[in-house]
Amino acid sequence: MLTKILIYMITFLGGGIFLGLEIIASRVLAPYFGNSIYVWGSLISVFLLALSIGYYFGGLLADRMPSFKILALLILGASFFVLIIPVIQIPVSRIIVAWDLELRISSLIACISFFMIPSVLNGMITPFVIKLNTAKLTTIGQTVGNIYAVSTMGSVTGALLVSFYLIPSIGTRAILILSGIVLIFTSFLSFLTDKILSHQRKDYHQCTKGELT
Repeated sequence: MLTKILIYMITFLGGGIFLGLEIIASRVLAPYFGNSIYVWGSLISVFLLALSIGYYFGGLLADRMPSFKILALLILGASFFVLIIPVIQIPVSRIIVAWDLELRISSLIACISFFMIPSVLNGMITPFVIKLNTAKLTTIGQTVGNIYAVSTMGSVTGALLVSFYLIPSIGTRAILILSGIVLIFTSFLSFLTDKILSHQRKDYHQCTKGELT
């Protein structure tokens, strides 16, 4: 039961951070690239592309290395790339602006530079969780449905929280730092899940060994 709760918490927080980042991304790009339809088109396209890449490679990796420890490292990697955005935001934006490209191209490059890698890593959470949370093929439909439902509810919560409360209250830089911290916490939950499952497997093997002897 505890592992189920932890798995759904990981899924919920991952979904929340993903869409929260998409909302705050417009504020990151606005000072140098504006808030036009080109910027929003770039943001939506890059985040959806990152999600597709994350789903694909997350599924491959989950099949080859199905471990919550690996998932924890991926989430930790995502937190690092989110936390460096406030550090690189100004210099990277100035470099892209200095190239004097068309706005559609420059906003797309900026969005890729800041958000592609953390979004890909975040997108890998869902296939990992589905793989690790599937006990029987007969219930895989229900498992997938539950994971996507929880992830989507996390996304809705993240979008509303960031747009309605956090942006007016604490600003862009603080939200990015907070997002990185939440991802670190999510990574900890994944490590904790791995430890609990390891202990359960160890206890099971000990009990089985005792019954055989």
